[in-house]
Amino acid sequence: MTETAQTAEIEGAETESLAPAVTRAGAILDLLAENAGQAVGPSELARRLGLPKSSIANICNALADIGLVRRIGTGFALGRKLAELGGAYLAAVDAVQEFYEACRILPAASEETVQLAVLDGVEMTYLARHDGQQPVRLTSQIGRRLPATVTATGKAALASLDPRELERRLAGLGELPVLTARSHRSLDSLRADLIEVRSRGYAIDNEETVEGVVCFGVMIPGRRPGEGPYAASITLLKVRATDERVPALVADLHLLADRLSDPLHAAPPAAAAGTRAQSR
Repeated sequence: MTETAQTAEIEGAETESLAPAVTRAGAILDLLAENAGQAVGPSELARRLGLPKSSIANICNALADIGLVRRIGTGFALGRKLAELGGAYLAAVDAVQEFYEACRILPAASEETVQLAVLDGVEMTYLARHDGQQPVRLTSQIGRRLPATVTATGKAALASLDPRELERRLAGLGELPVLTARSHRSLDSLRADLIEVRSRGYAIDNEETVEGVVCFGVMIPGRRPGEGPYAASITLLKVRATDERVPALVADLHLLADRLSDPLHAAPPAAAAGTRAQSR
């Protein structure tokens, strides 16, 4: 990209941006990335980006303070913090890819809708979805956020939290979100449900999100401190959740959680299923 085009792009982005300083910081990082590791001084950055030198210097110093860039002499280059952030991003991407690969070979769950989500405050953000072979598919779109208090993924994730952390998150809830007649309406009811989740080993959304639909969910720990928790769930019409089928689906969820928690040591689903059958 030419310097003129780059400047025009920045100006256009700043026109729409609610935080021009962040837009400029992004442009600085992009330019440093294009400079093949060579340090660039504020004057050169300002000239190439068509921005005031004083603004560039202030932003670079702020980026250096948090490790996104590093000072080399009078110039700046990309910082180590970017590698950490990139690694965290790649870990999430890898987890999503592993999720899809594992879902395809799960003995029973591969026929159903399986979802991967992450807990954010008291909501679940859905990251991936495996669509089974059933003609009726009632699922959350990727990127959608749903209350953790009524979803199987959410209750599985909440149940995994330290009690103090759980109460900290619940404290800011106020009234619980009610999506159906079966949704929890009090924190006491929710807490009792979470106790059952811990004892049972998986969460159940029994028509709490959508009438006629049930979900089963298990927690998946993050691979790095402060990451997650994640959760996986299987969604199906309640009429298909028979006494014979549910145990097989829950077993598959645990196999999926094992694989995503530690992909280097988890056995392939088919092999792990055989191992579990022998140990019962």
